[in-house]
Amino acid sequence: MSTDEASTEENSTAIFSSGETPTESMEELTTRHKKELKVFEGEKRAAMKTAKGKGKKAKSAIKDAEFKYEGLERDLKERHRLELDALEKLLNDVSISKDEVGTIENAGTPNDLDANNDEYSRQKEETQTSAANDSDTITANNEENSEDMKRQKALAKKLKKKNQARQKVIDRQNRIAEENANAGPSRREMETDALVAMYLKPRSLSVEEVEADGHCLYRAVAKQCLRVALEGVGDGKDYAKLRSICADVLLGPNRGEYEPFAEFGDGHDGHHSSGGDHPATYEEYVEKVRSSAVWGGQLELRALSEGLHCPIVVFSAEGPPLTMGAEYYGSEIESGDCNWGSKKALLLSFHRHYYALGEHYNSVVPENAS
Repeated sequence: MSTDEASTEENSTAIFSSGETPTESMEELTTRHKKELKVFEGEKRAAMKTAKGKGKKAKSAIKDAEFKYEGLERDLKERHRLELDALEKLLNDVSISKDEVGTIENAGTPNDLDANNDEYSRQKEETQTSAANDSDTITANNEENSEDMKRQKALAKKLKKKNQARQKVIDRQNRIAEENANAGPSRREMETDALVAMYLKPRSLSVEEVEADGHCLYRAVAKQCLRVALEGVGDGKDYAKLRSICADVLLGPNRGEYEPFAEFGDGHDGHHSSGGDHPATYEEYVEKVRSSAVWGGQLELRALSEGLHCPIVVFSAEGPPLTMGAEYYGSEIESGDCNWGSKKALLLSFHRHYYALGEHYNSVVPENAS
């Protein structure tokens, strides 16, 4: 167990040792919270520093450390919030109890009351009834505090299990990384090395990774739109906007150029789909392009090129660069200026073995911009 997990377990019930009286003042509690956050930040910095010094494995180690400490920080802040709420409630209950006791003590004596015995008896009875009700209220508050304490303990136990599960994930990722390192170059590494050596390095280009979630093609195009400053396509993260642009082109005036090559109806197994039923009609196919995580391919790239009025160049280890929409460039894209960073073209890379799930697209950028 790490220092952070131990701290979570030890302090999770620190102010709940009694159902009646808090063991810390508000000032003491906030001071302790500040110290815990300071210790946590120190441990986080030390872990990140250690991860950065792991050479070739530094990137993976940094990612694991960030994943771990993001979860621990979230859990620590949640515990602090719950402790503050609980202490405020306890302090409020104690204040109410003291006020009520003072009322009872000053309710009156025979010397303060009228000499009339009946009046004195009536007030005495009211005072006794009030005291009994106050006692019931205090008992109820104590029972409620006891329930709060049980909930806090249950939450601390849940957080501990969550941290242990997170650590298991990190340990498993580390074992896989170690096994992969000892197994020699993977198909992904060999493919990427070939792509870089044959087509990217000679053009002073490099791969910029894109998230693999079914939207990778559209995410890569979005990044490129931002790079070349295309207007009307969002902030470089709006893949949904690009899906809509693609779908509009597929159903537009040039529909006949795309429909024969779309995979729908009988005779297609829909292997490019990331899930769901295979579309029976072209309209269903386009709707999946617009509103689902179905994978994109060359057909969608050609439609995006038309919709954006910009050429798209795809680099792959399997062959020479493939250009869609070359007519929007005005000349041979490979000729003239060798500075690819200045060419107004969207640059992507295609990887057949990048992930176990299958094909993947990344963004390609000038080396000095990666």
